[in-house]
Amino acid sequence: MADFQLDPALPRDRYTVPTISEDFYDYMKSIEKTEPEIMSTLLPILRTKPDSGIQIVNTKFTNYATWRKDQIKRDVRTLDKQYSVLQYDEDHDTVWAVIAAKLFSVVRHRRDRIFTNYSAQYILDFAPLPPGKARRKHQRTCCKPRTVAAGLRYGLKNNLPREQDWKYAGCRDIRKPRGLSLYPMAGDVIQSKDLRIVSTALQKTPVAARLHIFEPDVDRVGNGIYRGPKYFDSKYEGQRDVLLYATEIVNGELVGVVNFPYKKLGELHVSLDVMLVQTPREDDIDEPNEELENPTYLLTNLCFLLQP
Repeated sequence: MADFQLDPALPRDRYTVPTISEDFYDYMKSIEKTEPEIMSTLLPILRTKPDSGIQIVNTKFTNYATWRKDQIKRDVRTLDKQYSVLQYDEDHDTVWAVIAAKLFSVVRHRRDRIFTNYSAQYILDFAPLPPGKARRKHQRTCCKPRTVAAGLRYGLKNNLPREQDWKYAGCRDIRKPRGLSLYPMAGDVIQSKDLRIVSTALQKTPVAARLHIFEPDVDRVGNGIYRGPKYFDSKYEGQRDVLLYATEIVNGELVGVVNFPYKKLGELHVSLDVMLVQTPREDDIDEPNEELENPTYLLTNLCFLLQP
């Protein structure tokens, strides 16, 4: 397989390790017991069996190793465009509920009927806080960050109104429903970190995921492919909820198309082949980010509804 090349940017801050041979794997196994510190960093990478050279991206904050691992079925998937339309409040944490409501809407949709959106606002207003979290006085409905899976489980247990009957308002004071029709939600909540389920799931439903965010990379990618950190000033900003609704193959690279409700960027093309991990260096001040301590794809924590 041809060596994988990331977008060239600041070449002085990176180098490429040649594709790893079987002899090198055997050598690493032989020193596993004598050099535990080396192995703790390298072995998780080596276990992925990279399909390309490993590139080291040196930033002013820390280092990252990136490489290509083609483990996902290489299919092109395209869902109905209305399955990916989301409304959201950029200034507040509402995306988890918006995506959960959209997944319910997709599961209930029948091809011969008009598409009906179910209420994300109802989930925002009434889904409980995480266990052990107490609501502060005058806390508004959006001020309770949850997961898409939590929103799905709430809808399955309590049913939901249609969007037209309980309209999206974003962050607001709590209101009590009166004379509201609720519709039964159905499906099995599936959660996984294995991207191999994407191709199968995308035959019927979008897939919620958490995307590793590096800035300014997401700001500068434009119509290109987001592959994580590539600049000297790249900085990890944590994860954001996204909705994956299509896949493409671009020059042999599998790319996911996601609705990216962050900074009003809308659609984002994300590599589904790139893996990365944070690697230590002597001048590191902060502890490694827990989310990047082990090799990971850019999309993780997948969640979708399996149709009943």
